[in-house]
Amino acid sequence: MSNIDAKIKRALEATDTDLADEFDGDQSMTEMVFDVFRGTQKWLTFLAIFCSIVFMAASVFGIIQLFKAQELHEHILWGLGVMFCFSAVSLMKIWFWMQMNRNSILREIKRVELQVARLAAKLQG
Repeated sequence: MSNIDAKIKRALEATDTDLADEFDGDQSMTEMVFDVFRGTQKWLTFLAIFCSIVFMAASVFGIIQLFKAQELHEHILWGLGVMFCFSAVSLMKIWFWMQMNRNSILREIKRVELQVARLAAKLQG
């Protein structure tokens, strides 16, 4: 084996240990939440959080207006508005949890890929 091959092998082993350190162990809930704000779709996450805050504020405003309403027609309209806003907030939160789940599954797939690569390296050498 030449000198360059040994250097490449040492570099790959160092990278392999770095990857192993990154993917070993489970993440805490806060790490999983912050991971959603990293990556390619972080702008969509920020948009969803912003919309969720707006819909929550609109639902609070709607509840206040619901209690101030005098007519049955106003009660029904404000009640439907509040229900719509709560549904929108719920859907945003479900989407957020699905993103966390997606990241968790990708992490597990990468862990399995790393183990398969290690096994292939052991079988070859």
